[in-house]
Amino acid sequence: MKFIFPILVSLFMASNTQAQTKPKFNIKIVSKDGHTTRGLLYAVGEKEIIVLKHEKDTLRINFKEMKHLYVKRRGIILPIILAGAATFVIVATQSTNPLLQVVNIIAGVPIGVAVGALVGQLFANKRFYRHIEVTDFQEIKADLQKYTQVKMEVN
Repeated sequence: MKFIFPILVSLFMASNTQAQTKPKFNIKIVSKDGHTTRGLLYAVGEKEIIVLKHEKDTLRINFKEMKHLYVKRRGIILPIILAGAATFVIVATQSTNPLLQVVNIIAGVPIGVAVGALVGQLFANKRFYRHIEVTDFQEIKADLQKYTQVKMEVN
């Protein structure tokens, strides 16, 4: 028992610090030639955006190559979907009739998932920048900085 508590505390602290370093925003960049790049928004530089690809590879994309930018918060929709589905499961368990419970679960869970997805999309922090030009980046650079993992100095 003396060994379990320190191990649990150290595991909790390790997972807590790891959760703080995870990037919170996905980015989708459509270039002018039609190529789409997806990843995690890491930093916004003076003339480029730095994107984390899978397995922590970084990709630098110049502003001149971009046509559309889509920024979306990670991990906000799924908990709300699960809460919507769980609401109908809880309502179904309140009934004493087993047949009514099954019907409430079969009919209610998809409705709860749909409503949860709709509410989750409303609460998701999203930004769309369409048909952008090189001159637009000076204006949106400060706004993009709010979504980056690494904060750089913006003039």
